[in-house]
Amino acid sequence: MRFFMTDIHGDLKGMKLLLKHVGVDLSKDQLVFGGDMINRGRDSAGVVKEVKVLMEKYPGHVHAVIGNHEEMMNWYYERSDRLWLNHGGNQTIQSFQKTFPNEEERQAHITWAVSLPLYYEDDEFIYTHAGLNPYESLEKQSREILWMEEMDFYSIPKDQLLSATHGKPIVHGHTPVERIYFDGARLNCDLGSNTYMIEEERGLGLVNLSEMIYWVYKPAKKEIEKWKVACY
Repeated sequence: MRFFMTDIHGDLKGMKLLLKHVGVDLSKDQLVFGGDMINRGRDSAGVVKEVKVLMEKYPGHVHAVIGNHEEMMNWYYERSDRLWLNHGGNQTIQSFQKTFPNEEERQAHITWAVSLPLYYEDDEFIYTHAGLNPYESLEKQSREILWMEEMDFYSIPKDQLLSATHGKPIVHGHTPVERIYFDGARLNCDLGSNTYMIEEERGLGLVNLSEMIYWVYKPAKKEIEKWKVACY
């Protein structure tokens, strides 16, 4: 089975609950994380630590790509860019200091998170954080794709995107949606974890791409819902 989870935004509890509830077997199944592990939620460092552990424990089965929030963190530590602090960076700094009191270990996890690749590709899908530029080759994508707005990405004709990806649909996140839809070329799986202003609307999704179904952890209700991906 192929699974995808994106835009966790510090919800370690929801992440673990979903993986356990669905019974993902990482010795056999594939799991890709779509970036934005950090900021907004209570346990950004815990999410980074858990994803890193899973990737090291199940090499070849667990993969992750960078999101724009990890990119902002990189700018902060690399050149003191304060944009990150306006998007939850202060809370994330505190989370990392609490989880990793050892500075060397803390820095190792930060370096790992900001060094993740822009995309991952298997034999059926391409996974990115926000989108893909069909005018650039896959290997030479600009880092601007981490910030791609949904309106721009979904204005690209489907056949043009699929031509650029050799027929592989793009699985991504970045822009929160209430339901997951598949238009044959794109699948947005960000369900607004720790993002929506109204807490009842927030959700963290785990998508089974092999069967086109997904589960949503709703923290306000402490419930997990099951839905079918709408295809059109």
